[in-house]
Amino acid sequence: MKVLVFDVFGKYAIFRRSYTTTSSTSYCFPPRTAICGLLGAILGIENETTNSSKHLRTFDQAHIAVRSLKPVRKVNLSTNYIDTRSGHNQRTQILLELIKSPAYRVYISEFEKFEQLKYHLENKISIFTPYLGQAQMIADFSYIGCFQITQAEPPLELHTVMKITGGTIIEPQRDQILIKEQMVLNMDDERRPTEVASYWIEKNAKPLKILRYSKPIYSINELGENICWID
Repeated sequence: MKVLVFDVFGKYAIFRRSYTTTSSTSYCFPPRTAICGLLGAILGIENETTNSSKHLRTFDQAHIAVRSLKPVRKVNLSTNYIDTRSGHNQRTQILLELIKSPAYRVYISEFEKFEQLKYHLENKISIFTPYLGQAQMIADFSYIGCFQITQAEPPLELHTVMKITGGTIIEPQRDQILIKEQMVLNMDDERRPTEVASYWIEKNAKPLKILRYSKPIYSINELGENICWID
């Protein structure tokens, strides 16, 4: 199996937790739906309406993994929103929790538009402006390569975010901080959540020592990295 690997980074990011109301707190890494949105922007995949998420169907056959390349640093920022729809110039102040200087490595398995995505990444072409969570968080990306992956068996060091499954055994290392995130994994065409999953991420971007894991883990020998899918 082959995977495309690229890095995405920016000044700020926000991956808003779906259950927040008066404030916007952020996940530590982009959910699968946000990564699919980023890939859709690069490929130029459009939705029919703003309430549609049909673009996600393009990536139903793709497996995705994500790695944090920098320690997670969050800052709070009060932001004034203007209601442009009513025409009354009404302002609402919202406290946003932002990730400062985010940088992630994304891995995508083969799917229908694999070669097209490879071409766009290699030549740094994005049809729409890529961003990290919200449109004002503009992102940049750099292509790492296309690699063959081979299945590996624990014990080993895992470099990506890990989906939590039954029977998993992690050996905590000194100075590591594990953060558990629960997020929407997939949505239907009307943006209704269809699946939720939980994950472990190490706050300082250190690899996890895995002793046992029920899902496949893959090695990319050229990068010296071990990955697992978030889906």
